[in-house]
Amino acid sequence: MLQTFFANYGYPILWGGTVILAAWFLAKWACALSGKWLVQTKHFDATTAPIAAQVIRFSIIVIVSLVVLDQIGVDMGTLIAALSIFGFAIAIGMRPTSTSFFTGIMLIVLKPYKIGDYIEGERVTGLVESLHVFHTVVVTAEGTYVSVPNGAMWSKSVKNHSRVRPVRVELDIVVEDQLPFREVGAVIDGVLRADPNRKSGFGTHIAITATKDNTMTIQAADWCDAEYAAKIRTRLTEKLRDAIMAAGATVISIEAPKKETPKKKKAAASSDDEG
Repeated sequence: MLQTFFANYGYPILWGGTVILAAWFLAKWACALSGKWLVQTKHFDATTAPIAAQVIRFSIIVIVSLVVLDQIGVDMGTLIAALSIFGFAIAIGMRPTSTSFFTGIMLIVLKPYKIGDYIEGERVTGLVESLHVFHTVVVTAEGTYVSVPNGAMWSKSVKNHSRVRPVRVELDIVVEDQLPFREVGAVIDGVLRADPNRKSGFGTHIAITATKDNTMTIQAADWCDAEYAAKIRTRLTEKLRDAIMAAGATVISIEAPKKETPKKKKAAASSDDEG
């Protein structure tokens, strides 16, 4: 019986195994090549390109395997039904793993963080080394590699310190009116535009907000990334003071504008007062 089996199916099995093995190496080569190519395109970055390359790899293996099995004579309908039942059973038995898989897909699509970002999560803080469909690898400040399940990264809040947004830095400058506003404004504008950390593409804002007792209050504002706001405010305070005084005007004060706090409602009168 064994001899009959090998006589009937030995060659197809040998041929199918050889083709699948060749497809395995071809898929590995295609994965490496497509990964490098996808990074250079505008539609993929260092985070999504490796995932897309892995999808290409496994797609080649699966398609070739299905074609080979069909050529050997395996009933594809029965095989697909069996694999579906098997996959459903695995999904139920490995629910945390399947949750991490689907949340990994959501992380890749929505991109709350990407490779190279400095994040602060529920369990770890550090640089994102790699992002996979099941887990995220983070390198801490101590150089420790930490693998965090994507389910944990998705269910808890994550602070991304690398994703900065432009903020407006404002300063109220009180000067004596020895010089006209036009000259003082030109000096202020020059100092603001010369700052190396200012956000290009945004215009400066310089305007008089108050005049009193031979003084004028000038509001100066410019844009920068949020991480530079405190540094720029301190640096501009010193440079603006020196530049305005060098131009011939006396600087009384330079400070951030005070935010008005909402006034509390007066407490209702007591019943005794009403009487």
